[in-house]
Amino acid sequence: MSKNNPQYQQALLKRGVTDPELVMIDPWSTGYFGEVDKQDEGKRIARALAWVRKDPNDNGYAYPLSGLVAIVDLNKMEVIRIEDFAVKPLPPLDGNYTPETSESIKLREDLKPLDIVQKEGPSFDIDGHHISWQNWDFRFGFTPREGLVLYNIGYKDKGKIRPVLYRASLSEMVVPYGDPTPFHNRQNAFDAGEYGMGQLANSLTLGCDCLGEIRYFDAVMSDSKGNVKTIPNAVCLHEEDYGVAWKHTDWRTDSVEVRRSRRLVISFFSTVANYDYGFFWSFYQDGTLEVEVKLTGMVNTGALD
Repeated sequence: MSKNNPQYQQALLKRGVTDPELVMIDPWSTGYFGEVDKQDEGKRIARALAWVRKDPNDNGYAYPLSGLVAIVDLNKMEVIRIEDFAVKPLPPLDGNYTPETSESIKLREDLKPLDIVQKEGPSFDIDGHHISWQNWDFRFGFTPREGLVLYNIGYKDKGKIRPVLYRASLSEMVVPYGDPTPFHNRQNAFDAGEYGMGQLANSLTLGCDCLGEIRYFDAVMSDSKGNVKTIPNAVCLHEEDYGVAWKHTDWRTDSVEVRRSRRLVISFFSTVANYDYGFFWSFYQDGTLEVEVKLTGMVNTGALD
């Protein structure tokens, strides 16, 4: 939509961009700044930030078109106006990160295979979305906003399941920026509430993030138009060895006892434009429950004079 706008195309030409098909557009929420935004009240507005690729397989985040923003009405799917603050030079170096696209990227060749084998299968039991493992008992679901949600988490104690958590999920994740330049100064993303971590979940059929004896689950939800949307293999469940849980050596008798620690991990990955987030819920044999969030992917970029 932005790339078909004549004014936007003129702004691209000012920056030496002659092929709009190589321009990458990321829609960002605008926030609200009172009197500044009176003209946009009552509208669903997005700020279209732009980058450009040198070729179709290039990493465009290396070349931000800083100073150029298209303001879009999401209900009408129309460009309201073009904000052109300044022409910034494109950075001189690429940011490619795959061996196929960068001569400087070399994968490590000195690692032997590391195979995780469970010949008798995993130790967890699955009944639909009900999981039980090592005294732990819980259910899980998936929403377009939060992604993975755990329900009715309990721990079996003397034959009875003691309730631990009724509902556990990511409530929100805010990414505030401190850059005062017009390209970045309104960036304050609520990745769950505004974009939806669940609807942006990775399909692990395209690239698995887990090792071992894995079980996958699809995520089924509605999209922005109310249609059914299925993300195949969005949730990963597997066991991991977690080192030594307990050990003692009796120096008088030279007897040694070791207990290995194992954990059950249920997880999903979500890609929000340039960022990738991994969410991992880990259950331990000693009754510990842990949640971990990993940030990876690409940093958000801008160009300087």
